[in-house]
Amino acid sequence: MAADTLLREVEEKRKKALEALDADFSTKSAEIKRRAEEEKLRIQDNAKKQAAELSQREKIRIDGASKLQAKKLVFDATEKMLENNLTTLRQALLDYAGSKEYSALLTRLVAYASKRLGGEINVVCRQADAIALKKAGVEVASSNLNSIGGFKAERKDGTLELDLTFEEILRGREEEVRGSILSGE
Repeated sequence: MAADTLLREVEEKRKKALEALDADFSTKSAEIKRRAEEEKLRIQDNAKKQAAELSQREKIRIDGASKLQAKKLVFDATEKMLENNLTTLRQALLDYAGSKEYSALLTRLVAYASKRLGGEINVVCRQADAIALKKAGVEVASSNLNSIGGFKAERKDGTLELDLTFEEILRGREEEVRGSILSGE
C-alpha cells in the first residue's frame, strides 16, 4: 500500500504542478496578449497620427499649388485682357490720328514742345502729319516716322529732344493706363 500512497502523492504533486504551470501559462499568456493588444493599439494610433500629418501636409501642398495655379490663371487672363485693351486703345489712337481734331492736338503739342525745349524746334513726323505741322509753324526735318501719331521734336541747336509720339506717351503712362483699365475707368 505504501507504494499506492506514494504513487497517489506523486500523481497529486504532478497534477498540482501541472495546474500551477497551466495557471502560470494562462497568466503569462493573458499578459502577453494584453501587451500585444496595447502595442497593436499604440502602433495603430501612431500610424493614424502619421497618416493625418501626411494627409495634412499633402492637403497644404495641393492647396498651395492650386492657389498658385489659380493666381497664374487670373494673372494670365488679366494680362491678356490688358493687352487686348491696349490694342484697342492703340487702334482708337490710330483712328484719332485720322480725325479732324487731331490737327488741333498737333498744334497744341508743337506749342508744348517749343515751351519745353526752349525755343524753335525741328520735328520728325509721319508723312500724313507733315502738312499740319508745317501749318503749325514748325520745320519738318523728316516725315518718315513710323508711329501711330504725334512726333519727335528737337531743339534747333540739337541739344535737347522730346518724344511726343503716341507710343512714347502711352509707354510713359503705361502703369496709369493699366490701372485705369483694371479699375474699369
